[in-house]
Amino acid sequence: MKLNDSTGLNSLNQAQQQQESLLKKLATARRINSAADDAAGLQIANQLSSSINANAQGERNVYDGISLARVYEQGLQGINDNLGELNRLAVAAGNGIYGAEERQALQKEADSYLANIQQTIDNTEFAGKKLFGADASVAFGTGNGAVNLTTTDVQTALQNEDAFNIDFTSAASAEQSLSRITDSIELIGGLQAQAGAEANRFASAGSNLNSQQIAESAARSRIEDLDYAKATSEKTAADILSQSSTSVAMQARMQQQQALTLLS
Repeated sequence: MKLNDSTGLNSLNQAQQQQESLLKKLATARRINSAADDAAGLQIANQLSSSINANAQGERNVYDGISLARVYEQGLQGINDNLGELNRLAVAAGNGIYGAEERQALQKEADSYLANIQQTIDNTEFAGKKLFGADASVAFGTGNGAVNLTTTDVQTALQNEDAFNIDFTSAASAEQSLSRITDSIELIGGLQAQAGAEANRFASAGSNLNSQQIAESAARSRIEDLDYAKATSEKTAADILSQSSTSVAMQARMQQQQALTLLS
């Protein structure tokens, strides 16, 4: 019996290598820790990881777009609320029993609502970006394209409707003002509808990206995650094999030593 029996040593080395590999897998909870474990599987898992990360960032971008759309729509709602009050005052100004003093009071109240509208236009912004200052299309990349939010130069749009030229000092001017206010309400309502539709598109894109992440994460998990039950069983078998190989080698060493002792 030889101490350096190649078959015995190879079996012991293989058992020890298997033990080390299984210990690493159990420690990392991953079946694939290097290309040596599964070259093709590692490549696919890396591609899935890249796609998952890109979709996650795209989803964050989309939800930023939803937040911007909400701020934009709320600003429009604020303008619409003030226009609604102006509409009420314009109808009141058509009351024939009002004299100059009452009309002046109505005008003063109307001026305050116009100031509110102007303040909303000037101050509505998101992350330092003014939303009512220009006609623009704000793009939010998803990784596979982009979703856009359309913003409007509300100041110019209302000026085109002559919305800031409100005069309640006479019944005739009040009637003209009512027509301008009605047109302005329709304008802002249309912008709100557009903003709502685009916000829904953002929400749909975000849901789709999230679904892709879930599906790709499940696929990656099936490829690279460790089956603990199977790995634990294999580790136990490798331990037994290693211990058996070591025991056999020790017995062989002892028997050889005994034989040499008898010979000497």
